[in-house]
Amino acid sequence: MKNFSQHTKNDSHTFAAKRAVFLGIVAVLLVAVVILSVYSSVSTPSGNTPGTVSSTEDGKLIINDLYEGELTIPKFNIPLNTYDTEKFLNNNGLVTYDDPNASLGIDVSDYQGDINWQTVKESGIDFAMIRAGYRGATRGKLNEDSKFQQNYEGAKAAGVQIGVYFFSQAVSVSEAEEEAGFVLQLLQGKELDLPVVFDWEMTDIDNSRTASATGEQITSYASAFCKKVSKAGYTAGVYFNRNLGYSYYNLEEIKDFDFWLAEYRSVPAFYYDFKIWQYSDNAQVQGIETPVDINVCFKKYA
Repeated sequence: MKNFSQHTKNDSHTFAAKRAVFLGIVAVLLVAVVILSVYSSVSTPSGNTPGTVSSTEDGKLIINDLYEGELTIPKFNIPLNTYDTEKFLNNNGLVTYDDPNASLGIDVSDYQGDINWQTVKESGIDFAMIRAGYRGATRGKLNEDSKFQQNYEGAKAAGVQIGVYFFSQAVSVSEAEEEAGFVLQLLQGKELDLPVVFDWEMTDIDNSRTASATGEQITSYASAFCKKVSKAGYTAGVYFNRNLGYSYYNLEEIKDFDFWLAEYRSVPAFYYDFKIWQYSDNAQVQGIETPVDINVCFKKYA
């Protein structure tokens, strides 16, 4: 029979062994938590709900979209949307982004009529994307926006930063290049603060020339337009919504140009990076009598 001191010594050894095992388990669990946290943070951009991203057999991605749940999208080797959802501030429908490089802007055309640009500036608008022109959807004629020169001069005088866009209905690379040349002629060396943007959109007009356009074709048009604009010394960009961005454009082929996303949400959830976000087409801005599109720009161009 062991004496009391032997029992105490043995019990101490047993307790120390159990404590070591317990601490080892805790350490392993802590490491696992850290690894999972890091994996989650890099797997899904902050514009989407938490979750992992997985690949499909055909090379696409399955993501957990903030608004649509599980979504299969093309896999492009381009930067991702990393905007912090907590920095989007909503004040009675007016969305801003809490970052020193971010600014608030509108995009306008002759549909907005005569604009009081000084009042627009005083209402808190920093920039304007102004339509330079458009191509007809059925006949394909090139047209200058009837308010382009007026809007450019008014915005510049008021101290509103300026970018321009062209509404394209190109059906060939040569037409896209023609559109770029048309815009450059309208600019005639005018100074811009933001990009010259290619805006190709689907239309539901009868006898539309572009009804059968494919994603490969649209991508080639955007690329041709932007390359010509860039060669002239302007920053070039491409405008699209989620449908065009996910289902038509090969974003990897136009990654050298800045993206302008249309996504009418309180927070953008598009998976890939973009520099301008159009979040509403029905905003009310002082100095403009009609509803107007409103945007957040995340890049400090000027």
